[in-house]
Amino acid sequence: MAIGIHVAFTRFVGVDSAGNVVNKSDPATTIRHVLSTTHEHRVIPDPGIANSAGNPTIKEYLELEASINYVIGHVSQNMIVTYDSVAINNAH
Repeated sequence: MAIGIHVAFTRFVGVDSAGNVVNKSDPATTIRHVLSTTHEHRVIPDPGIANSAGNPTIKEYLELEASINYVIGHVSQNMIVTYDSVAINNAH
């Protein structure tokens, strides 16, 4: 039986006062906007992991994963591995 896992990566990004990730490469982004950002680790969007959409915070990502019964298997500075707890409990 296959067990579902998600391997999500994180990176240090600029975030504006509204909590949005600031893309420095976007032509609409001004120098003033970049200079007013703070920095934090965010999950990098992965099309194979729906809960990673929109660069969620690590806390938000883990809460979303928990809502679909995925639990933490490993966390490091740049990687989060979660797995389907229901499938693993049924894999006897």
